Formats: sequence, structure tokens, C-alpha cells
Amino acid sequence: MSRLVDYFVIVGFDHEKERGGLSNGVILQRFPETNWEDTPFHDGIEWFCQPQGWALSTERSEPRFYVSVLTDVDANRHYCACLCFNETVAITPTKPADEVRTTFSRF
Repeated sequence: MSRLVDYFVIVGFDHEKERGGLSNGVILQRFPETNWEDTPFHDGIEWFCQPQGWALSTERSEPRFYVSVLTDVDANRHYCACLCFNETVAITPTKPADEVRTTFSRF
């Protein structure tokens, strides 16, 4: 029996490894959760979801769709179709407004 899709993976921004708005992807959900006997799940698939890197942004961008062809050591081809979309992030200050000090210079 052939399947239309072997695995469906939802990948998101990894907030635990975030540094200055840049990060890696992390698998949030995977269907099915167990491997098929005839088709192994490829570790590191999250690296192909955002080939230009993961970055936080306050600007909305258009969704993108692309297909990557992954080749394993046995020269078998695996097709990875990605639909990438962004959700805007609201930037909140790290300190309350009354704790922020301002310095004034007098001439």
C-alpha cells in the first residue's frame, strides 16, 4: 500500500535556544508519532523548513511554498514539501516603564 504522505511535521521557532531573535527550528508535532517500518523518519528535518534561518520579526510576510529533495546514503530520494508562514511577534519591554532610567545632560 502506498501513502500520499509518509510524515506530517509541524516545526516552530525554538524559544529555548533563542539568542537575540535568532534560533533553530524545533519539531512541535509529528504525525504519525512512530516510524513506518518501510520509511524511516529523517532526523534534522527541521533544518530544511527555514533554509534562510529562523528569526523573529514584527513585520508580516507572505507564505512561501517550496519542495526540497533529500538524498540518503543509498541514493534514495525523499521529497520534503514545506509551507512556511510567519506570525507577527509583539515586542514587549523587558522592564516596566517606571524602572527605566533616563539620563539627561545639561550644557
